[in-house]
Amino acid sequence: MSHGHDIPLPAAPSPIRFPAWTFVLAGLFVAGGAGTFGWALSTGHAGLAWSAYLAGAFYALGLGVFGVLWIAMTTLTKGTWAVSMRRIPEAMTAWILPGAVLAIGVGLGAHALYPWTDGAVVAGDELLQHKHAFLNKGVFYGLSAVAFLVWTLFGVAIVWHSLRQDTTGKVSHSKAMVTLSAVFVVLFALSFSAVSFLYLMSLEPHWFSTMFAVLTFTDLVQTGMAFVCLVAAGLVARGAWNGLVNDNHLHAAGTMLFATTGFWAYIYFCQFLLIWYANVPEETVYFLRRMDNGWLAWILVLPVLKFVVPFLFLVPRAAKRVPWKLMAAAAWILVAQFVELFVMVAPALGHGDEAVPAHAPIVESLVTMGFLGAFYLVFAFTMQRRAPVPLKDPGMRECLEYRH
Repeated sequence: MSHGHDIPLPAAPSPIRFPAWTFVLAGLFVAGGAGTFGWALSTGHAGLAWSAYLAGAFYALGLGVFGVLWIAMTTLTKGTWAVSMRRIPEAMTAWILPGAVLAIGVGLGAHALYPWTDGAVVAGDELLQHKHAFLNKGVFYGLSAVAFLVWTLFGVAIVWHSLRQDTTGKVSHSKAMVTLSAVFVVLFALSFSAVSFLYLMSLEPHWFSTMFAVLTFTDLVQTGMAFVCLVAAGLVARGAWNGLVNDNHLHAAGTMLFATTGFWAYIYFCQFLLIWYANVPEETVYFLRRMDNGWLAWILVLPVLKFVVPFLFLVPRAAKRVPWKLMAAAAWILVAQFVELFVMVAPALGHGDEAVPAHAPIVESLVTMGFLGAFYLVFAFTMQRRAPVPLKDPGMRECLEYRH
C-alpha cells in the first residue's frame, strides 16, 4: 500500500551543471566529424562519406525521438518511478528538430547510397520499377518530413505540458500528457517503420524483411535507454539530484536496460532464423553479403557486443545500482550500437564485383562521434536551462518512496 501522500516534497535541487570539459570535448567531436566528412567527400570517397553520415545522423536522431517515446511509455504505463529523472528524456527531445534537418540531408548523398535513385539502374531492373511507387525521392523527402514533423510537434507538446506543470501544478497537464502519449505511440510505430525502411533497408532495395522495423525499434529503445542510464547514473554519482533520484530508480532503469539486451537478441536471432530456413534469395542476400569479403567477423561479434557482454554484466543486482557499473554497461551498449549501424550500412554499398571489403570504421566512427557531439551539446544546454525535476507532477511523492 502506497503512502506517498504522507511524504513531504523536498526543496528543488540546484540546477544541473555539466562539466565544462564535456562541452569542449563535444565541440572537438563536432569539428572532427565535420572535417572527416569533408575530407572523404573531397578525396573522391563519396560512398564512404555518405554512409558514415547516414549512420551518424540515424544514430543521433534515434536518441532524440527516444526521449519522446520514453516519456510516452512511462506515462501510459503509470511508471511513476521515472518521474524524478524525466528531465533527461525531455532534454533529449530538443535534438529532434536539428537532428531531423541533418537526417534529411542524407538525400543530398542519395546517389551514392541508394541504387533506386539512379534512373538507368531502375530502367534495367524490373523489381525496382515495381517498387518505384515507394522508392523515389519524392516519397523519401515527403515521408521524412511528415515523420519528423510528427515527432517534433508531439515532443514539443508533451514537454510543454510537463514544464507548464512546474508553474501551475495542475493535474490537467498530466492528463493531457496521457492523451498525447497514446496518440504518439501509434503514429510513432507507423512513421518510424517507414523511416527505417527508407533510410536503412532501401540501401539494398532487392532485400526485404518483415522484422526489420522491429529490429530498428529495438535498437532505438536499447540505445536510448543506455543514454538515459549513463546520464542518470553520472548525475547520481555527483549527488546532483540531492537524493530525488537514488539507487532504487537506477535499479529500475538498469532493469529496463537489461531487458532490452534480451529483447534485441531475440529479434536479431529471429530475423536470421526466419531468413535462414526460408532460404528465399531476396532475403538471404542480406546475410550472404555480410558473410563475405571479411564481414563475417563483424556479424559474429555483434551479438557478443550487444547481448552477451551487457547481459552477463547486468545480471548482478549491484550492476544496476552502483552508478559506475551502470555507466560502464550503458557506455558499452552505446558503442555496440555504432557497430550494428556500421554492419547495416557499410556492406550494402558494394554489389557484385564492386563489393565493399570489410575495413576498420575509422571514417564512420569519427563522423558518428561528430553527430553525437552535436547531440550532446543540444541536450546538455537544454537540460541546464530547466528545473532538474518536475516536483509538481502528481506522481512525484510515489516516485520518492519507490523501492526496488
